[in-house]
Amino acid sequence: MRVGGQAWPRWGGALLLALAFAALASIRLDRPGFFDNEGRYAEVAREMLLRRDLVTPEMNQTLFLNKPPLMYWLTAGAFALGADGEWARIASVLAAASSVFFTCRLGARLFGAGTGLLAGVFLATMFGFVLESRTLRPDGVLVACVVAALSAWRAAEETPAERRAPWLVLGWAALALGFMAKGAVPVAVVAIPIVACTVRDHGWHGLRRLRPVLGVAVFLLVAAPWHVAVAMRHPGFAWDYVINQHVLFFFDRKLPRDSVGDPLSVFWPMFLGRTLPWIALVPFTVREGLRGRRHAASELEQAVFFCWVWAGGVLLLFSAAPSRLEHYSLPALPAVALLAARGCRRLAAGTVGRLGWAWLGLIGATLLAAGVVGAWEGRGLLERVYWIEQMPALLALLPPAVVVALVGGTLLVWSVYRRAAGGVAVALAAVALPMLAILVRAQAEAEPFFSWRPLARVIDARIPDSVEIVFEAPEEYQQVGGLAFYTRRHITLLAPPGFTPPTYLEPYRDRLFLPRAEFDKRWTGPEALAFVSDPQQRRDTPQGLVPGAFRVLDRSGDRWLLTNRDVLDLRSAG
Repeated sequence: MRVGGQAWPRWGGALLLALAFAALASIRLDRPGFFDNEGRYAEVAREMLLRRDLVTPEMNQTLFLNKPPLMYWLTAGAFALGADGEWARIASVLAAASSVFFTCRLGARLFGAGTGLLAGVFLATMFGFVLESRTLRPDGVLVACVVAALSAWRAAEETPAERRAPWLVLGWAALALGFMAKGAVPVAVVAIPIVACTVRDHGWHGLRRLRPVLGVAVFLLVAAPWHVAVAMRHPGFAWDYVINQHVLFFFDRKLPRDSVGDPLSVFWPMFLGRTLPWIALVPFTVREGLRGRRHAASELEQAVFFCWVWAGGVLLLFSAAPSRLEHYSLPALPAVALLAARGCRRLAAGTVGRLGWAWLGLIGATLLAAGVVGAWEGRGLLERVYWIEQMPALLALLPPAVVVALVGGTLLVWSVYRRAAGGVAVALAAVALPMLAILVRAQAEAEPFFSWRPLARVIDARIPDSVEIVFEAPEEYQQVGGLAFYTRRHITLLAPPGFTPPTYLEPYRDRLFLPRAEFDKRWTGPEALAFVSDPQQRRDTPQGLVPGAFRVLDRSGDRWLLTNRDVLDLRSAG
């Protein structure tokens, strides 16, 4: 193809799609405020810039070496380039746009350019992927690194032996960057499909094709300097990082117990929810995937098998880990998009049988049923969730969601009746696009329950800087990150019962937390104090949170803001 007299590059469509996605995903990045799991990354990045130290992460003016630094560096870079507050999420948006681009390119190598571009469209409109693209945490960077590494490996497989090395270097470099974002996770995720397909095609000795010695060299160049520098500066870091944060964490034996794994009954449904609506097309690829496990299978069947092993490997890996959290399934989303694109091609080609059309009819009927139930009982069901009941704006999103379900279900049932493959795609798109807008709006309306920003505004307006703020820290004490970010203050942490600090924090144990007995004494004394409750615990009243008398300044979700004396005049006097 030629444009303006010049050849249009093969990756031009993928680039345009990625740029369009980045532009759309960036709309109103300032809403909502940073959720609790985002605030820690924003605060570490802010403090890095204040201290002019990009090597040692600190949060709330205390060492925080639980995570690799890449997300902190990207966030600090966004701040340094002028991003204001939540607009630092642009780092996540650009990572997600990279995932869209590499998914298109990988799909082009596996199934052809048209199917690759379709896979990129499906990924760019997948519920969980879009929401993650607007979330400041390293999982989006992890996904981008995984897709980039797999795309480079596939390119190397299609390249003559004498020209494979540059592609392999790029693949190993992507993995090393992923290691700097999320530790060993990307290595495990990528190894499963690559090893499975390499052994199928070349036997175990074929693993030498991956040039592991070259990979070690790339890792030493990219990932080793920061890890070595921090280990030399901070005794205890190496043991905590390797054993505690990786080995013990996988088996849910890490100390402190600052995260609780999600059960499989949450992990799997959340994965399915994140892949909506396009996962409806994935079952059409099952037979091809099963045939692709054989060395004698066609290239198309082998490509489908690769995608199934990729997605299945992610899900099985974390299903075996009791420490799993629901968003750990994110690296499987590009594989689902690729399978859905292949399924859509099969549907368009008329190779889907009656069972496949019956499956689509069932989905259409389910959408219609959901719309009917939502119209008649939806409000009552939602009001049973106590935090939704407190936010009428969330309930106001129910009617448009009902309309989307009814319209999408009607279009899908009609398309099944007419055997119209194009109508199926239109019906699923009619669900995807407006529902994404509703979900993004719902996130913004849920801010009081999941962000420190509303409470921090009250603190800034009503509590003078001279008044110490004490936070009822859970074992996941890094929850304080968002509060510190929005208030720009050091927050005193009330000691959680039975807390075991990471080994690198042992030298700071005595000044990390305020003992409960000392807090009780100071609360009832002449000194003015403010108290912020643990947002992870539901308290319908503030009774019992502090000793003695108190005044309620604000409540935002499950976050209570109390003072032991009247501080309102102090702010105006200051």
